[in-house]
Amino acid sequence: MHDKHLIVLDIQEYYTNNKLSVVSSQKLIDSVNYIISKTISNNVTYIKSVHKLLNLSLSYPFIYVTYDSSAMRLDNRLNLVNNHILTKEKTNTFSVKELNNFLEQKNVNEIIIIGLLAEQCVYKSLIAGRKLGYNMYVVPEAIIGKSEKSKEKVIKKLTKKGIKIININTI
Repeated sequence: MHDKHLIVLDIQEYYTNNKLSVVSSQKLIDSVNYIISKTISNNVTYIKSVHKLLNLSLSYPFIYVTYDSSAMRLDNRLNLVNNHILTKEKTNTFSVKELNNFLEQKNVNEIIIIGLLAEQCVYKSLIAGRKLGYNMYVVPEAIIGKSEKSKEKVIKKLTKKGIKIININTI
């Protein structure tokens, strides 16, 4: 774990408290925190999704966009070991320029991605990272899918595309 960079995706209260069962949420948080604890603190980056709200008004401006800051809060059970917290608007975390610059400055070659959601942000980010030339890894115990069957299908698909699997017990 010393030579790998860890990206923690979308562990936000909006998802962990509203979209997951209490048991699934806690199990995910425990797995994510365990991996964070085994990673050098400067090698951890937290990514959170931006939630845009379309607002309609009777006065000017009649239509405008704001951000739902409550939906963007990281889960308070998440172990924050630094202040490397970035926001993304797209499913692919490598669409964030600050992240790419940070990884380039640190000469990162190997990246582990954990978090939400296996079929969306985790998948798209792992594939994008691979296309950028990074050695990409995922820890199945530290990602959640729409269902266990769907998550397993995504993991099989990822391995066929060159993404390496790390079992949490080997960390």
